Amino acid sequence: MLCHRLKELRISHGKTQQDVAAVLNISRSAYALYETGKRELNYGSLAALAEFYGVSLDYLFCRSEVPEPLGSFSPEERLLLERYREMDPRGRRLLSAMADLECELESDRH
Repeated sequence: MLCHRLKELRISHGKTQQDVAAVLNISRSAYALYETGKRELNYGSLAALAEFYGVSLDYLFCRSEVPEPLGSFSPEERLLLERYREMDPRGRRLLSAMADLECELESDRH
């Protein structure tokens, strides 16, 4: 839910409700209503929060577990992400192990 994602983002970014309320130019108590789900944000506020946290609106609405807007990825990165999402847990573990190994080899080269 949006209210849970808002609280999660605020805490993970080390912000207080007052900090986030200042971004939206509202009171802390008004912002607290958004985190508890007792009030809904308008589009302008949602867009401001997405920009503030550097996440997509889909991430705010819990429609994606990838915080970064897809526009920040290259076409190759988007394709890899799409393929990763299609994999079962075994495939994801294998791919992750392969990426870890490649990164180790790369750091050894430097």
